[in-house]
Amino acid sequence: MILEADIDRSNPATPIVKLSGRMTLGMRLREVESRIDEALEGSSKLLLDLSAIDYCDSAGLGLLMILYGKMKTLGGQMRIVAPNPTLLALFKTTCVDSILTVDPDLASALAD
Repeated sequence: MILEADIDRSNPATPIVKLSGRMTLGMRLREVESRIDEALEGSSKLLLDLSAIDYCDSAGLGLLMILYGKMKTLGGQMRIVAPNPTLLALFKTTCVDSILTVDPDLASALAD
């Protein structure tokens, strides 16, 4: 399944990006990154809902780290929302879980 991004900007300070499909190397990943970059303008918190991600390779992990770095540069924060058990295992194996903040659901991410 192709990577899709649904961006909710109802609160400009906290865009919610729901990703679905496969986060893999390719043009689609770059296109999604560009769309997310546009949503970051004026935001202090980025929420990435990964509940519908089927697969993530090293390029997908790279995108997460790039977005994390951009938010840190802007003085904001990024939170990962509802990753599936396979993604959680990938985060643990690659030690990404020690860098990124992971929330079990959107309500938890919005509360903090």
